[in-house]
Amino acid sequence: MILLLSCCCLLNTACGYLTKNDQQLVYARPAYGTDRFIRIQGYNIHYVETGTATGQQETMLLIPGAFSTYRSWNRMIPLLAKHYRILAIDYLGAGDSDKPASGFAYKIEEQADVIAQMMQQAGIPKAHIVGVSYGGLIALNLATRYPHRATSVVCIEGGVVKPDKLPHYYARKVLGWPLVGDLFVSAIRSGLFDTATTKAVMGEAWKDMSRKERQELIHIFAQNNKTASRRAWYLISQTLENSKDFVEEIKTLKTPVLYLYGEKSELRAMAEMNVRFFRTYLPEVEIVSFKDGIHDLELQKPREVANLILKFLGQGGNEIITSKHKDAAATPSPIAVP
Repeated sequence: MILLLSCCCLLNTACGYLTKNDQQLVYARPAYGTDRFIRIQGYNIHYVETGTATGQQETMLLIPGAFSTYRSWNRMIPLLAKHYRILAIDYLGAGDSDKPASGFAYKIEEQADVIAQMMQQAGIPKAHIVGVSYGGLIALNLATRYPHRATSVVCIEGGVVKPDKLPHYYARKVLGWPLVGDLFVSAIRSGLFDTATTKAVMGEAWKDMSRKERQELIHIFAQNNKTASRRAWYLISQTLENSKDFVEEIKTLKTPVLYLYGEKSELRAMAEMNVRFFRTYLPEVEIVSFKDGIHDLELQKPREVANLILKFLGQGGNEIITSKHKDAAATPSPIAVP
């Protein structure tokens, strides 16, 4: 009986997310900036805006990775907002944005279409597009199919070349089973596994982090997990198989691209496949690897990544590197950052 009641409570938690957020509610106030909503294709899209919109200041869009929210950028937002108007987006299926139960498959090209329309409706002619993993793939797709919208692209471990296999196969499969998947997501949303999830994602980087950094990251993951949706997570996990291939189209891309990846990333093999592709077909792409970097560099090395982005965009960036981070953020080379 206790087990049955526990399962019922967990299922109730799993079904508690907002499929349609017409009231434009937010789970929690942002650490930086102001909550905003915009309605695109009948969907409510949530984003956080910060930075000074002077009319001369350029706009930068931040797109999080799979199973994340805009909060994944919290460690970088204050560093970039000094130079740009920042819009940190919850794409459809994430955070406080709608999580369509039907009619939207969370494919890369669908997400890119929504963001391009968002830019048009918000009066943003062009922007720097920064994305990590799933978000990086959206950024590259948007720049390829809407070149007039992208001033530049920064892609952290996203890519257009698909590997034969991806890690976490069984976890992705579980998400496809309605009852079992709902229990899995409800357990994630309950907060019981926030620390374990954070440690798993941060991998080898965890041992080198201070207590303060660990608490900050656990808080980010806890807030990300609270708005999880089984269907959205499942379809996002299938995105490489289900999204339209744009390998040929991207070969004509003229937009400046900075590509970052970690040599300790569990997806290093996929990242290096894309590095080889870029070097062959898009040799102008700037490529930087971090020798001790994991997949989520925006969480592990926010100052170093922000510094590279600002240098790439001609904004200098050295002023955000303190003596504590100086060695880790050495002068970037096209091969590696120690």
